[in-house]
Amino acid sequence: MIKESLQELMSTAFGDWTPDDGCTDAQVTATEDHLGISLPDALRDYYATAGRHPELMGLNGHEHTLRVTAPEHLDIEDGHLVFCGENRWPARWSVRPDDVGWPDPRVHGRSEPGGKWYSESRRLSAFLINVAGRQAVASLPHRATCRVREQQLGVVESLLSYVGSREMQKGGHWLSFVDPSRRLLASYSYNTATLHVGAVEHTALASLHERSGLTLKPA
Repeated sequence: MIKESLQELMSTAFGDWTPDDGCTDAQVTATEDHLGISLPDALRDYYATAGRHPELMGLNGHEHTLRVTAPEHLDIEDGHLVFCGENRWPARWSVRPDDVGWPDPRVHGRSEPGGKWYSESRRLSAFLINVAGRQAVASLPHRATCRVREQQLGVVESLLSYVGSREMQKGGHWLSFVDPSRRLLASYSYNTATLHVGAVEHTALASLHERSGLTLKPA
């Protein structure tokens, strides 16, 4: 479902992808047996591809805002399978147990412990792709930000490719972009109208600035 998209993102950001970056089937199955449920295909794909990657899983102290929970630490809270949290705030994201058997269920979130769960407007596959995109951008050595109104997104779309596809990411609060040839990634937030860009080489940021006309400010 999302393995190939994650592998492209990881190869762009980190130079390569290997099976050692992910969890084994046995590790994920052990979690399912412990919880008594089957994990959604999208979450299984994330663990199989990136479940042991230090940047995308927040291991070794590397946390960039959002953190997907390692499979051995998954738990049911208030009737929800909580799979992701925010590093600096108490926000959490989950899948309802009634939905975990679906390959790509809707994501639910809440802003604080004990708060009301609300339904996100996106599927789990899109949510996980965008978590990975945000984590990877923040981990890159050369970063910049730019205010981009929604009406200006066409400029970004003309120069960068969507991670996965635009249809996959439709309806969410974030968008993730990739340029494998220049080893550049970008993450866009509708809420803040901000484009976050990360690159392995500074020249990739300079090139994006020249080609797009966007004002990129060092992050």
